[in-house]
Amino acid sequence: MSSPRFSLPKKMPEMPEVETIARKLRRTVVGKEIAGVYLSGLPLRRPVPKSFPAQLRGRTVRRIHRRGKYLIAEMEPRLFWLIHLGMTGRFSYLVPTREVEKHTHATIRFSDATELRYRDPRRFGLLAAYEVSRLSQIPELKTLGKDPLGSGFDKDWLWTHLARSRQEIKSFLLDQRRIAGLGNIYVCEALFHARIHPSRRCFTVTREEAGRLAVAVRKVLLSAIQRRGTSFSDFIDLDGEPGNNQNFLRVFQREGKRCRRCRAPIERLRQGNRSSFLCPGCQVKPRLSP
Repeated sequence: MSSPRFSLPKKMPEMPEVETIARKLRRTVVGKEIAGVYLSGLPLRRPVPKSFPAQLRGRTVRRIHRRGKYLIAEMEPRLFWLIHLGMTGRFSYLVPTREVEKHTHATIRFSDATELRYRDPRRFGLLAAYEVSRLSQIPELKTLGKDPLGSGFDKDWLWTHLARSRQEIKSFLLDQRRIAGLGNIYVCEALFHARIHPSRRCFTVTREEAGRLAVAVRKVLLSAIQRRGTSFSDFIDLDGEPGNNQNFLRVFQREGKRCRRCRAPIERLRQGNRSSFLCPGCQVKPRLSP
């Protein structure tokens, strides 16, 4: 029996990378019963409860959900296993023929002798279990905004919420309380496709521009998922292949290179503690920023 593996990149995983992992988990662990859970004893974003192994042991994985950047394994008898990969979280699914790697903080052993291992060198991830009846009752999910790949994320919804905000549009799009799952890469790419400057104030965006942006957000996310995510370091999927969306990026980390649309050099703009990448020819800087 082969030893399939899949991982996440060293950068903060964004929605397409998390969705890629969710799809692989659906193909590999759904229907499997958990025979044992083994922890390193080291805390992650917060300590993994001592009751965590007992909560999962003996339960069967029935469904895998993704909500924003969270993974949720729905178990039977009813329990939700919540996962956030933080900065460096990575799963490997394999037949245990090799030693457990350093920084592995959880090993989930299934009744068929396969294992799911969680490795996280920086320990910013999250593993938690909730015995609740609905996903909406999980505290970490209550504050999340609309999923851009879900129903209702369209021109009208986006324009209505933009019109009420004086934030810079990039900050608005990155706010997980408004839109769940977007990160720096895909916000930069979506704003480029919509021809909107990242420092534009939200309330100045027209309904037509909001429509372009809503389409662009979904387009860049779906394209990245189709390409198995963006790999800048060591991201590989279950089949041992890296994501290749990095080969199709139009502005992100292309500072100084020519825009593929208008040939202007791509620029980098510092906004808060993040870098924004944009084309000054396609994304005209606002004259005034009230």
